[in-house]
Amino acid sequence: MSFTTVVGFIAPLLSVAFIWPQVVRVFVKDSTEGLSPTSFLQGCTGSAMWTIYGIYKPNTQVAFANFSIVLAIVLILLVCVRHKKIKLWVPVLVLSTVSIVGLVVANYSMTMMGWFTVAIGTPAIIPQVVRVYRTERLYGVSATTHGLLFACCITWFTYGALIGDWFVALPNIVGISGSFYIWMRALNSHRKYSAPVEAATN
Repeated sequence: MSFTTVVGFIAPLLSVAFIWPQVVRVFVKDSTEGLSPTSFLQGCTGSAMWTIYGIYKPNTQVAFANFSIVLAIVLILLVCVRHKKIKLWVPVLVLSTVSIVGLVVANYSMTMMGWFTVAIGTPAIIPQVVRVYRTERLYGVSATTHGLLFACCITWFTYGALIGDWFVALPNIVGISGSFYIWMRALNSHRKYSAPVEAATN
């Protein structure tokens, strides 16, 4: 078994795994304190585009990993809707539109699809980084998720480089730095605050 095969196996496993501690945290703690719905919505649209990209490429690892992320983020967004942090029609409209556009572009040109996917997905973590920077209280943010995301981005960067697909590799540079920052800040916040004060982030 080659090194590329091993990395290609680990990358989607991390992609499937990393987001679920965040899903569990928002449901168990019933808190979205410190979360940026904008960041999660953009991440969801980016993963929807990556799912389409993986199907059309075809690349099963990319398609499967990103479809699982879409499902997980939809659950997180539903909690954000319940907490009145985002209106339901916003993710419904955005995800529907992006999926239609993605299918059209993928049928037209995979190169263009790659650029669209990178443009939408790469900056998705930035609103969450900004949110974390602006608040001390991150009770709703899962440190485990962002630690796993850090490892996930490193693995996808390596895998993309090994197969020579820079659409897969390069966007992870943003994810590596952003996830590490959020991971460290979340750990520190959880040590300082043992209960949410949701009003403090509104």
